[in-house]
Amino acid sequence: MRFWQEMPSGVFLKSLGFATTIDGPENSAFSNWCRERGLEDREPCSVRSFYEYGLWLQKKLVPEVERVDVQLIERAGDGFVVTLASGERVEARRVVVAVGLQYFQRMPEVLAGLPRELVSHTAEHRSYDQFPGKEVCVIGAGQSAFEAAGLLHRSGSQVQLLIRKSRPIFHTKTPIRRSLLTRLRDPLSVLGAGKLNWVIEHFPLGPSFLPDAKRVRLTRGHPCPAGAWWVRDWVEGKVTIRTRCEIISARPQGGRLLLRVREQDKGEYELRTDHLVAGTGFEVDLDRLPFLSEDLRARLDRIEKSPRVNRHCESSVPGLYFVGIMSAFSLGPLFRFVAGTAYIGPALARHLAHRAGRAATTPAGVQPEVTGSVMSEPLGGD
Repeated sequence: MRFWQEMPSGVFLKSLGFATTIDGPENSAFSNWCRERGLEDREPCSVRSFYEYGLWLQKKLVPEVERVDVQLIERAGDGFVVTLASGERVEARRVVVAVGLQYFQRMPEVLAGLPRELVSHTAEHRSYDQFPGKEVCVIGAGQSAFEAAGLLHRSGSQVQLLIRKSRPIFHTKTPIRRSLLTRLRDPLSVLGAGKLNWVIEHFPLGPSFLPDAKRVRLTRGHPCPAGAWWVRDWVEGKVTIRTRCEIISARPQGGRLLLRVREQDKGEYELRTDHLVAGTGFEVDLDRLPFLSEDLRARLDRIEKSPRVNRHCESSVPGLYFVGIMSAFSLGPLFRFVAGTAYIGPALARHLAHRAGRAATTPAGVQPEVTGSVMSEPLGGD
């Protein structure tokens, strides 16, 4: 749960409470957990609540979690050897990699390599209190960018938000009571209202039958970047929003950052700022996983930079599984979110149990099945 623990205080989930459940037994839904503690159970639910819910579920279901970093995963015969930071080496026939968003911050190429004191990603910040009185640019048109701009304004920064769209998009508050006609025309789902969202929730493997190019396009763009209804008040009338613009170049100058910006109808101009925060999301890249051996990375089939996996999330290396956002380009957009655990949790558990059952009946002298896992936090949901 570290990804959620390290988010700035005072932020909320973009998703509805019922859509943010980590799959588990009955009565373990996030909304139920909130109600039992007198907390908001629909929207907006606090990130802190979700973090505490995740820890509660872990202690209840898997109290034997060992908190140690994995340094290396190597192929060894038909299985794997996992080397831990403690120096211990663990042999396993199956390894499940579930590292969430930890390694995959996406920084636009034009900003890559710039000093960290001038450019940062939203995922790097637990607060924005270090920028009072500073001029700060935020780029992006999704929830994290709007949150960053709002929190920077609250901390006393002079903020400009740069987006490529013609206008910022904010969702509306979801009414508790909806007419039958509205529910038929715009059904509610874990991905939000809409017929396509409903289909993706109820037929989670449907996108996996699409050609790679169409599935990647759907996964990358749906749902489209937008802010929650409550974050609108954080930025509108408080933050300067520049639309239809993109950064062409960026370089340090006199301790500040000099940006070359192209804005539709205004052409190109220079913009100086003390710092830039990129709310540009995440992009899976297998080569960013430091614990995978070079040999394993070379053996893995890919869709763009993501591992290609089957419906059980097993990769082209037998026994090596990738779940969460790492499986999304193979399976579809639902698996970018916490809600995807409702399908993949039971499906993967059944698959591994079946494999373990087969191994238990193998002849004497054959290594029994062992499951190892590399886990840091649940799937990225906002």
